[in-house]
Order: sequence, then structure tokens, then C-alpha cells
Amino acid sequence: MMKDYMVVVFGRPGAGKSTVSQAAVQLLGGGDANDVRVGVLDGVQDFLYIYLDLDVCIPQWMRDNFAKKIYPTVEQRCEFILKACDYVTDNINNVHSNNQSDDDSNRSLLTIVSFSFVNTDMRVEYRKRFPTSSWILVDTTKDLAEERILSREGHFYKGSGGGSNADNVNSGEDADPTTETKVKENDLDNSEWDFQAVDFPHIALDGSHDVDTNARKVIDSIQSLLVHHNYF
Repeated sequence: MMKDYMVVVFGRPGAGKSTVSQAAVQLLGGGDANDVRVGVLDGVQDFLYIYLDLDVCIPQWMRDNFAKKIYPTVEQRCEFILKACDYVTDNINNVHSNNQSDDDSNRSLLTIVSFSFVNTDMRVEYRKRFPTSSWILVDTTKDLAEERILSREGHFYKGSGGGSNADNVNSGEDADPTTETKVKENDLDNSEWDFQAVDFPHIALDGSHDVDTNARKVIDSIQSLLVHHNYF
């Protein structure tokens, strides 16, 4: 039976998470979003992979509101992330159903997901649905992220907030793996769309580094993940 692995690349709007994810996909063997390809890494048996950018799940009315700096309410965020989770699940199920040969059943499926996950509540809901997912933060300052947004033509985000996650005591790989993620009171509204501190285990990449460097670090993390789970 095909085994499933998931890597989530996240960070504030403008951090470069989609760009880094797409570059990592090219290092695996290429392909566009939603394509299913065979990946090859040293020391790891051939595996299937698919890349999903959850920005495609954002409805037009929400994009229009982002441009006006009108951010989703708690209820709207909840509805959105549930639909986004269904989108991921549907894509994974489709890969399983379309790859049932003996050769494919001996392979694993790696799903790479990119999305901002600005709010703690969306992270909590997503991790409930995909509890074994590994998370990689593309960590940038607010100023750098906003500078990148302004340089991108047609980017629907027009603001973010908060400092670098490196400045928060709850961040980084030193977090206790058994620590339950808590939704802070100021996150129940988050009207300024601040990027909330990350209080669960994750790998942090320096978002000021070049895309190729961070893409290769994503690949290194994927390789370690697959090898760690005794997948040869």
C-alpha cells in the first residue's frame, strides 16, 4: 500500500514560499502544480510527488478584500481552511486511485504544500487533518516580505504584519514536540493579519537567502524525512 508523506512550506505573505517550493520541485524532477511525477533522491527508493499551492483555493472575493486590506474573519478563515484541507485530501486520493499498479503500490507519495498559514487557528485545523505533516518555515522580516510583494505584479496581498519568527520565544526547532498548539486571544480576530508566532516543531529557513539555497534545504529535509522513516 502506498505510504503518504507531507511537507508544508509556509511563511508570511511575500516570504517566497511558493517560489522556494517550485524550485524544490524542479530539483526533484520538475513538473507544475498538481502534476504527479516520479522523484529520485540519493539513498531513497523512487517515489511519487505532487505539489499543491493552496493559494488556488482563495476565492476571488477574498483576493479582492486582501487588496483593500480587509482580512477574513475567524468564521471565514475556518470555512476556507476546511475547504483547503478537502482540496489536499482529494488530490492525494486521486493519486492513490490512479496509481494502483504493483510498481506504484510499492512507492510512497510525497505531497508538498505551500501556503502562508498566517493565523494560528488555520494551522491548528490543518494539523488536525494532517497530523504527521512536516513544516518548513521560510522566515523573513515584515519589511523584506512587503518589499517583495510590492515588486511582484498582480500580487493580491497588500499587507502583512508582525516581526520575524526568529524574534519569538516559541519559534524554531527547539519547541517541545509534545506541546499543544494554543490559539491566543489576539489571534481570534487578528484584524491586522499579523503573522503569528509558530509554537510547534518546524524547520526554519532564512528567507533572506537566495531561492536555490533554500530549495536545496527543502530537498535535504525531504530526503531526511524519507530516510528517517526507513524508506529505501
